[in-house]
Amino acid sequence: MNREEMNHAISHFLKVCQKLFHEKGDPNFFYTTELLTKELISGYTIHDWLKSSEVSQQEKAFFRMIINRKQLIKGTDFLGSELIVEVGNGERISAVGCLAAYESESYVVSMNTSLLWRADQIAGTYVTLEQDDRQVSIVNCCFEEQLYSLREKEKSRTKLMVSSGKELWEKRELLYPHLRFCDSVKEQLGEARISLHIQMIMERLQLLEDYFKDFDGRFDKNDVGYRCRGESETVEKSNDLRRLRVFKTPYGKEEFFGWHISFAGNFPGRIHFIPDAEHRLGIVGYIGKHLPTGKFSTI
Repeated sequence: MNREEMNHAISHFLKVCQKLFHEKGDPNFFYTTELLTKELISGYTIHDWLKSSEVSQQEKAFFRMIINRKQLIKGTDFLGSELIVEVGNGERISAVGCLAAYESESYVVSMNTSLLWRADQIAGTYVTLEQDDRQVSIVNCCFEEQLYSLREKEKSRTKLMVSSGKELWEKRELLYPHLRFCDSVKEQLGEARISLHIQMIMERLQLLEDYFKDFDGRFDKNDVGYRCRGESETVEKSNDLRRLRVFKTPYGKEEFFGWHISFAGNFPGRIHFIPDAEHRLGIVGYIGKHLPTGKFSTI
């Protein structure tokens, strides 16, 4: 690998980091001293990269932002354990970054410099003083495509930990990144305390998430599924009934949320939403009991 190829690898590495930070809304980054001191290729360190005129100022600024947060991992932080990784040709190294990721049940972001760091999982031997050595694997992200698998695993784990409507509200951005929720939904979800009820709400929200993740701005209720439908003409023309379905969006504008899907549980429920063509996502305005209609006053 020459300097041009190394610069490309660093550039790609930073793009993966930026995408992760954007999705999580958290720029925390933990790194080891090797990132700053080890030669990336012969005679070329990260300091040489920072001084290179061939590297964009934006990339340098983003890298410095990472480093200036001082989330440094040192081998001395893990005196009671070690994670040994085979890097090829029989060579084995103590991978401090992989060790930190394994013990914190997290993942590593690797630079595309060898086959080892391109894999979805990095295998190693976990060594501690208290127990026998054992083989383990750590989730690895080297390419943007691997982020999808990471997101799905995090979502699955988070879903298992949701036990109330309040928790569902707090984890909504992780679980449903292509949906936005009106503030009115927070109080509505606070009333959801029965697990079956919460499970059904989550399943229907996932239905909307699956639709809006590929939303191109042209809404088709038939593609949403599960009998997605609009309100009746009676509701549309009644000021009182219509007003019950008007909610303030996260953008500060009051909108009529006529589209809805059903969910079961301890009562017949509805999720009211609207498509947002401008931002290519869906906005949820109401999650709760069936709202009054011309035939039924309430449930």
